[in-house]
Amino acid sequence: MGLEPVAVGSVPFNVTSDHEPYVVQGGGDISYADILEKEWGTYEVTLDLQTTLSGECVAAAGGEALQLTLDMTGQQMVEIQAESFHGEYPWSGEISLDRSFPLTDGATAQGEGWVLVLHLQAP
Repeated sequence: MGLEPVAVGSVPFNVTSDHEPYVVQGGGDISYADILEKEWGTYEVTLDLQTTLSGECVAAAGGEALQLTLDMTGQQMVEIQAESFHGEYPWSGEISLDRSFPLTDGATAQGEGWVLVLHLQAP
């Protein structure tokens, strides 16, 4: 058993136009911190991201689709302490994801180390 995958944040967005194409924009901060403690030592992860979301809702074959670009900037630190070993593995940078979702609550997209889940609210 290790660090459990958990939802670490949300990126709220709004429809900003009242005609086609329906433009969406949003963003926010995502923070995550967890420590795995074992008999051999600890494994600690911290993550701080700033996000910006843009895109549009368009008509597509089979129904409407939400085409999004999620830009993330931030830093992560993985720190390992085990007996006489101490390692720090920092990361900082930018990531951009282009994804298309069917306009359905719960639609998902995923890749290595991440999952996006679309949550829609009724007007």
